[in-house]
Amino acid sequence: MGKRLKFLRGQAGLTQSEVARRLGRTGPGGKSWVSQLENGRLPEVRLGDVLEFLRICGRGFDAMLDVTDAYTSLPTVEEERVRQAVGKAVQGLPYRLKARIVRYDTKLAARFPKARSVEQRVRQAERQARAVRWERRLHRTWNEVLNELHVGCSDPLAVHLWAYGQKVFATLRRIRSVRPVWRDKAVAKLDTWAAEHELPPEPFVRMKQAVVTLFADMQRSGELD
Repeated sequence: MGKRLKFLRGQAGLTQSEVARRLGRTGPGGKSWVSQLENGRLPEVRLGDVLEFLRICGRGFDAMLDVTDAYTSLPTVEEERVRQAVGKAVQGLPYRLKARIVRYDTKLAARFPKARSVEQRVRQAERQARAVRWERRLHRTWNEVLNELHVGCSDPLAVHLWAYGQKVFATLRRIRSVRPVWRDKAVAKLDTWAAEHELPPEPFVRMKQAVVTLFADMQRSGELD
């Protein structure tokens, strides 16, 4: 707004001192006030002052409409705080993944503006970011296993190993709080995957070992909390 007022003053051929005088600010601080207004340094600006400034420059409020429209289209203070909190939740992720979570949050907020509280939106973004971080760790483990087994990423076996690794990780998450004996039984049931898909068991044994090790490491570091 200040830049636009300065531009309009220049078009009218007026100096800051002349504008200050016509505004009735004849004291030593009058020119300084106009300078602060034009440079966006005033803590508060009254609408009446802006209208008087425009009148002095011989312009109507239509000269400011694009500026005011741009301002009123900005997010509210509350919405800006939510977006900052969501941005903090996805900090550290690659840009593409961060943008995906932010877009999802913005889309839901637009569709259901009253259905989701600030806390719910932030918690959901945190859950999504956490899930992405887990998936990235799991993906690195999968790559390491493929390298050990000399299996290419496009190999059908690699696809089965990835699906199996996700299943093992999901199972470990689901049973992390149950008794050890029940946990062992649940993990043991996963050994039937290879037979069910008529595939050699050795690669899946290695994948399960790698995921169990990964899960234990993440649990110790607090990444699962």
